[in-house]
Amino acid sequence: MTAGLANGGKGAVALVILLTLAVLGWRLSARETRVAVHRPFDAHPKLFVEEASCPAEGNAFANGRRTEELARLRTDRYAYDPRDGVRAVRRYLEAESCYRAAGDDVGVHRARRAGAALAARVNTDYAAARLNLLNALERERWSVALTEIRRLLLLTDHIGRHEYVEWLSEIIGRVMVKARTAP
Repeated sequence: MTAGLANGGKGAVALVILLTLAVLGWRLSARETRVAVHRPFDAHPKLFVEEASCPAEGNAFANGRRTEELARLRTDRYAYDPRDGVRAVRRYLEAESCYRAAGDDVGVHRARRAGAALAARVNTDYAAARLNLLNALERERWSVALTEIRRLLLLTDHIGRHEYVEWLSEIIGRVMVKARTAP
């Protein structure tokens, strides 16, 4: 009788665990569905997909130095304007292309390293802003959501028409109204 009770007890515990997991899974999927209905969850665009080339006119080495300097200046301004981080990565790619055309391997590696480091930083900030926006919307923290929408719109300014960018442009007005009326 003790063995039967032990097996029945294990079965009951397993049933309770399965029911708990099923309810938890249902609640999580309901939450994800609610969020996904209001915004494209995984439809965000990549920030850096275009190839860059060195301008055809002028000396390739001089163009590389000038473009790399512009990239450094934009990098310094990234803290103040997210668009400058995206522009700086583009300039580093151009500088790398110019150095390659000029046969300057040191310049190629320097521009590539600087561009890759900045691209990683910008992509990390982009991912953080998307996550912060999702959390702010779920928690109805409208002023935080508004800040993140503005940051995301600046980061994606160069992309143009994209489902995610259009969604951000659509919701900013509603979030702005809610941020103004929230206590």
